[in-house]
Amino acid sequence: MRMFLWGVLFIDQLAILLIGSVKLNQFEMSEFAFKQQLAHHSGEQAKLRRLLFKLLPQVRLLQQVKLLLAVVVSVVLFSYLNNPALGGIYAALVILIIVMLSRLSMFQKVATQMFTRSLEVILKVTQILHPLWVIIGIPKRKELLQPGSLQEFTDQLRRLPSVVIDPQQRQRLESVLQSDQKIVRDIMTVKKQVVIVEPSATLGPIVLSDLQKSGHGYFPVATKKGEPEGVLTLGDVADLELAKQRTSVAEQMSSRIAWVEEETSLTELAQAFLQEKQYLVLVRNLNGEFSGIVTIADLMKNLVGIVKE
Repeated sequence: MRMFLWGVLFIDQLAILLIGSVKLNQFEMSEFAFKQQLAHHSGEQAKLRRLLFKLLPQVRLLQQVKLLLAVVVSVVLFSYLNNPALGGIYAALVILIIVMLSRLSMFQKVATQMFTRSLEVILKVTQILHPLWVIIGIPKRKELLQPGSLQEFTDQLRRLPSVVIDPQQRQRLESVLQSDQKIVRDIMTVKKQVVIVEPSATLGPIVLSDLQKSGHGYFPVATKKGEPEGVLTLGDVADLELAKQRTSVAEQMSSRIAWVEEETSLTELAQAFLQEKQYLVLVRNLNGEFSGIVTIADLMKNLVGIVKE
């Protein structure tokens, strides 16, 4: 009989170790983080994860009840197998050792794996014992207000009511937050969409009318196969009578060209605009080829969030 009780005691100590090694804090997360984690699960696993997220406070209570019962059994068995005084001391020493062992990652990993495998049973027991939790008092779920990532902060920002933050303010803040992750390639107008003027083109009412219809005021000047040779500013040739006196775009364009790389950050692009004092900057790819243009309007839209209505 004593051998049987020693065996039960050993199993009880093992149970205390495994229960105490499961850190339920790892399952505490914001709704945004939970949705991201849920994307890695499907089917029955996804269903169990949703239920665990919902019942986590009750699961925590179940863990505490199981731990308390296992400790009581431990003290009773130690007291029965030894004299009561020594039994209490032995129980306290063993539990102290178990507490230290439960902090080791090795035991926590094994305990978490066993908890995950038994999750369906644990959740069913938790639901069955719902009346007990109501009597004990279910603690409120912790509100995790501190975001764990920039994406989560942006998600919180989007869900703030309009009485807290104006929609335009929200849009500007989102633009500023996203700008740190953007480079020139993300905001530029690619070459095939750019209106390019050939240097040999003759200025006149027809050409100027076509340029004005584009809605832009600045145009790279280049041959179809060549590198850009300058920039034509529509404001400088708005006077048609003056334009008629010019024979070609090459005579009216500015040969000063500012360049940036596709990998340039938006902060560096802003510095380039300030340094060059240009409205339009041409973009090169990694091969040094002309690949597009970027304007101050593009930068303002993405850096400051000012968008044309």
